[in-house]
Amino acid sequence: MAEDAPQRDQAEAFLADAQARLAAALAAGQSGAAALQRARMGQALLILDRSSEALPEFDQALRYIELLRVDGEHERLRLLQSVSSSLPMPGDNLVDLDALEAVSRFGRAQALTRLGQWPAARAAVADARPFARGWTNRRLRKALDDLDDEIARADGTSREAIGALDRAITDPRTPDADRRRARYERAVHLAEREQYDEAMREALLLIRDCDDDPALAARARQVLGAALAGLGRDDDATASLLAAFDGFRSVGDASATLSAAPGLAWRLSAAGDPAGATRVLESALPSARELGDTAAESDLQAALGTARDEAGDLMGSIAAFDASISLAESLPDAVRSADARHGEAITRGRRLDPHDAVEALALLESARAAYAASGMPERAAECTHEAASLLGRLGSYDAAAVRYAAARDEYRAIPEVLRDDDPGALADCEYNLAVLTALVQTPQSPPPPDAFVSGGHGMRHSRTAA
Repeated sequence: MAEDAPQRDQAEAFLADAQARLAAALAAGQSGAAALQRARMGQALLILDRSSEALPEFDQALRYIELLRVDGEHERLRLLQSVSSSLPMPGDNLVDLDALEAVSRFGRAQALTRLGQWPAARAAVADARPFARGWTNRRLRKALDDLDDEIARADGTSREAIGALDRAITDPRTPDADRRRARYERAVHLAEREQYDEAMREALLLIRDCDDDPALAARARQVLGAALAGLGRDDDATASLLAAFDGFRSVGDASATLSAAPGLAWRLSAAGDPAGATRVLESALPSARELGDTAAESDLQAALGTARDEAGDLMGSIAAFDASISLAESLPDAVRSADARHGEAITRGRRLDPHDAVEALALLESARAAYAASGMPERAAECTHEAASLLGRLGSYDAAAVRYAAARDEYRAIPEVLRDDDPGALADCEYNLAVLTALVQTPQSPPPPDAFVSGGHGMRHSRTAA
């Protein structure tokens, strides 16, 4: 790829020359020259990182070549020219079709690879292989092998990718920076294959060798954290993932920062450190804004609302959920907005203040309607369920009974597979309806302590039996 201005200028000049020669070839009816110039244009466009434009040029070149082969006259004239010194030089029109097809098929495979069209790229490499036979074509064979490895690294099985990476790592021609990048990719694949001990060793060695590349060192620490988590060393894993996150921020890698924050925050919250989760999420918000990723910013704000609620910062939680709702509505994204409304309802429902209770019920109803309209009946049922729980905690038993019965009926109406994530929900409704019936009979009795329990921010109920 041409990254500096002089190379790009040369490629632009090469492209302009090929376009002019193509126009002349078409005007003269010279199919061989036209095929050659199409292939040259494709090569120039690849250098200029315009792969989507290069692909049809190589396709056109191959179509011309096929027509010339079917006609047969082109090869007859080439043969005559090669054995008779009395014939005039053929110019661009009597091209070597085998050589031109090899170049065109290889260029087509390159374009498909850069476009990420992996199955088609694999097929294109296979199509080019027959043209790389023989001693004189060893450079093309090596180039096709490298392209195969590139595809394997991006889209192959872990075994294929690791094989390709091992070849790159051991190839003495591989530049040191590319070799370290390949070692990082190898560590990633080892972790994905659950070969955690080997992934951990590779990551540690890479961190040692990356003093001059803090960005790659941060990514290696992220792999190390994943390997340690796979080995059950949770505290060490969290420390490594935090170091990776700080590394991403220090080198200004907004994309990596944004990608790492949600999982790390969840890990900290699950470990009982909502304050740590809050710090991570707040630190990631500038990255979302820098990238202009409104959806990710909305998700971060929603997660921040949950973390602040768990840390006891109710007002901060409400502010974060309000921000998430506004961002989701600006997209617009009805489901994201409903998720944030549900989250804010949970936070407000904890306070049992009359004003907050009214707001929470309204938020739940709004979220329920959005989920139902978006074809998510299980989440709609969970909102009805949550409203019932809140009304029960408020002592509005008649209203709670109506909502619990509605939630029960909604759960029963949806396919069982949609209830798998919350297997205790239906039992919880049945249990609380029984509690409410008993309370009507003995109104002076307090409800049992496990009645009217909120499903929380995850919309999940743990009850497994009535």
